[in-house]
Amino acid sequence: MNIDRERFIEELDKKGAYFSNVTVWTIIFSVPLFWLLDLLFIGDQWYNFMFIRFLVGAASYFVFWFGTRNKWHYLLVLNLVVALNVIFSSMVCGLLGLKEVLPYFLLFSVMMLLINATAFWEPAYPVIHSSISYFIIVILYGFKPNITGYSGLVENGGGVYFLVSAFSCLLANNRYQLITREIEKVLVISKANHRLLEQNEHINDQRMVIEEANRRLKNINDYRQNTLSLMIHDLKNFVGSNQMSIDLISRKSGNLTSEQKEILSYINMGNKKLHYLSGKLADSAEIDTGQVEYRYEEFDAVVEIENAAIGLVDAAALRDISIQSHLSPEPILLYLDRIFFNHILYKLIANAVRFTEQGAAITIHASKAENSCVIEVIDTGKALGMVYLDDLFSKIKEVSEAQSVTNQTGFGFSAAKLLTESMGGTLHYSCGEEKGNFYQIKFKLA
Repeated sequence: MNIDRERFIEELDKKGAYFSNVTVWTIIFSVPLFWLLDLLFIGDQWYNFMFIRFLVGAASYFVFWFGTRNKWHYLLVLNLVVALNVIFSSMVCGLLGLKEVLPYFLLFSVMMLLINATAFWEPAYPVIHSSISYFIIVILYGFKPNITGYSGLVENGGGVYFLVSAFSCLLANNRYQLITREIEKVLVISKANHRLLEQNEHINDQRMVIEEANRRLKNINDYRQNTLSLMIHDLKNFVGSNQMSIDLISRKSGNLTSEQKEILSYINMGNKKLHYLSGKLADSAEIDTGQVEYRYEEFDAVVEIENAAIGLVDAAALRDISIQSHLSPEPILLYLDRIFFNHILYKLIANAVRFTEQGAAITIHASKAENSCVIEVIDTGKALGMVYLDDLFSKIKEVSEAQSVTNQTGFGFSAAKLLTESMGGTLHYSCGEEKGNFYQIKFKLA
């Protein structure tokens, strides 16, 4: 399947570690149940068994505690704990007499079935543990006096244990295959959700480009209309003045020579051509420099932040990420380009959602501090690392690139940083194992 193998192994370890903890604590908490069994079927010897079981339970907890503290792999801890209890239970079943052993075999069978129905490990491990228990039981029964063959072992619960423990190995195999397949499906769905998040961001980029183009076209149209009005007004006055002078001279044409009349005719024709050409020039007057200029206006930043967060709630839900807003109850007025401010917010939050781990929570804070608007985006996911963050925030070098970057993965953080700085703001970022990833934007208040 087209999935990241490293991510797949990481998810397997997470799932296995969780079920390993459940299995270990189930084994530890089952000790009192065996105490009750000893009290009912062994009689006076139950004190000795209680002490030994307590030691085995304490040893199981110590292995779990020590392994967790030293960051052992969950399979090592789980196998040690299970092996310790399987060996002890096998010895108990192998040493007890035929009259007392039946309930122990039955409870041992239930324990093996419960372990393999809870733990998430490869089927080879339960097969090894079951084989060890078979070997110990068979060897110990071979040393018992007054027993002909192993029929007594089979008739007094051993046969049930052998069947149930073997069946539990098959159950462990089925469970391993099913959960592995489920993890693969989750990763495929997560990858598809990641693509949807990218497409959602691309759609917002296109919307921003359209809004900016519409605004530029409106500016061009306003400029064209103003220019045309001025040109038409000035040219009409100029052509009108020329025509008045030509008409005045024409009325006194009796005093003009033929050569002067011919020159006057040329001037009159040129004035008409000038009138025609000035009209054409006014019709074709346009301006489109191709450069985006910020159009500053005063607006409430709280409203824009809230709209950006709401617009990304559905995209975050695809990755099981919650977005929470803690915004100032008072308006925070800024004097910036509203479209580009919205673009910065969307880029920052969308990429925080994209690069954090599944199931994390993202919190957005907005407040006033030292005559500035402070916007903080905090995610509780795994820390990305400063080296990786530096790379993400430095992919684009020019503001012009940041203004036009669309349909490109991984450029959102860098575009947000450059656009913030080009409008006089600052963007800081940091990360840590305890606090996750932290992003902060500052703009001066209006």
